[in-house]
Amino acid sequence: MESTKQTFEPPPLDAGASGQRRVIGLRSATGICVASMIGSGIFTVTGVVGAGLGSTTNLMLAWIIAGVIALAGALTIAELGAMRPKASAQYVVVHDSLGPSWGYLNGMITLFIGYIAAMAAIAIVAGDYIENLAPWTEAKTTATLLLLGLGVIHAITVLGGKRFNDGLVILKVLLVVGFIVAGLSMAVEPFLPSEELIAAARTALPDSALATIPAGAGPTEILEHLQNSPSPPIFSAAIGLAVVTISFAYLGWSTAAEVAGEIRNPGRSLPISIIGSVVVVGGMYLLMNVVYLRVMPPSAMLELDADGSIVPMSDIGAVVARHLFGEFGGRLVIGMIVLLFVSTLSVSVMTSGRVVAAMSWKGQFPASWGALNERGAPTLAIVLMVGSTIPIVWVSGIAALFEFVGVLTTFAVCMTMISVMVQRVRAPDLPRPFRIPFYPWPPIISIGLGVWLIVTATIENWVPVAASAGTLAAMLVARPLLNQATSGSKAR
Repeated sequence: MESTKQTFEPPPLDAGASGQRRVIGLRSATGICVASMIGSGIFTVTGVVGAGLGSTTNLMLAWIIAGVIALAGALTIAELGAMRPKASAQYVVVHDSLGPSWGYLNGMITLFIGYIAAMAAIAIVAGDYIENLAPWTEAKTTATLLLLGLGVIHAITVLGGKRFNDGLVILKVLLVVGFIVAGLSMAVEPFLPSEELIAAARTALPDSALATIPAGAGPTEILEHLQNSPSPPIFSAAIGLAVVTISFAYLGWSTAAEVAGEIRNPGRSLPISIIGSVVVVGGMYLLMNVVYLRVMPPSAMLELDADGSIVPMSDIGAVVARHLFGEFGGRLVIGMIVLLFVSTLSVSVMTSGRVVAAMSWKGQFPASWGALNERGAPTLAIVLMVGSTIPIVWVSGIAALFEFVGVLTTFAVCMTMISVMVQRVRAPDLPRPFRIPFYPWPPIISIGLGVWLIVTATIENWVPVAASAGTLAAMLVARPLLNQATSGSKAR
């Protein structure tokens, strides 16, 4: 706290010891949430999970379940953030409700999974889309340059980053709405798998819907075969793992709480921005999936990689854009999608630094990590986050990152749900500008679904869950080292 005051001593502030200015209004707070949620996920995740789910019913159900979990979480974060409008409100409340160890885990998960891994995933997808448009580029190099550029913007100033985000979120919403309107209103010819893909499937995936397409079948027969192919039962482990992956697309509904210390009238603005963004974006996601399903059934969401192997259609947004709008129109839309990814990265870089700063102010990171510059931006915190993200870009794959992020984020959200229930018992008379409707059902539903997701994800594919458990253990092992560094910085 003291080092922060020495670094930044501005005139009238509303944020107390942290030295933060309340400069973010309702529109910008909502924009932060919307920009964080709408990103690479909706243009990628459906293609990653589609073939495994197999049917339209399973695909839409998985997206709806993920939306229900996000909405339950949004209601909870809205109460907590309005009650304690500080930077990284989610971490602060878990720290105060469940103790420093759980708060530490929640903050570390938010930092290293909800931000670092998520930012790496978005940057990788953005790099892939840019390479699709400009083959002379290299995806990971482009991803690195994007992260560095955005880091510079947000490390310098709060207002500059806010205005940058405000402009991009308008473009983002217009792009997605335009994509939906065009996809629902145009006459669409189905996108059918190529003969090369079908032949490869008969060798590599002999039991798949693609491999069992009758020889000599015409377009209508192929489409009917793919639409009526066998699929996992409802609420199976496959759907549970898919929901974990889809949760990446909803990631970001709590980001307004990360900058709660900078929001004007947080008791009103914070709940509206968080809950409203989940409802609006959730509806947009479902409509986007309707567009995808008009173009192709889930069982066809596979493609050939450069080496001839069959992989999930992780670039489904680009595939559908070209199919709907033709080569030139598709390239134009893909270019706009890239700007959308930049918007999401921008918000993530901005808010991630606030989590580092909040943990520093709580004494779990060295005090210097939470220092604000003369314009109120946590410069060192943002530098640390960008510097930690770039190596992940170079060593990770997109599907693994989605599952990894989903499992640990689910665990962190469950901690938050428990915290709001603890606060209701410990501090029932504390002023709450917003109270969760139908309490305690939203947090109970969220916790129950979270446990179900982790169990079913373990049944379907235990590797991401085991990796997540190993990450939690590593975080706990690292804690004494961080405490030692923190004590050292205080002594100096």
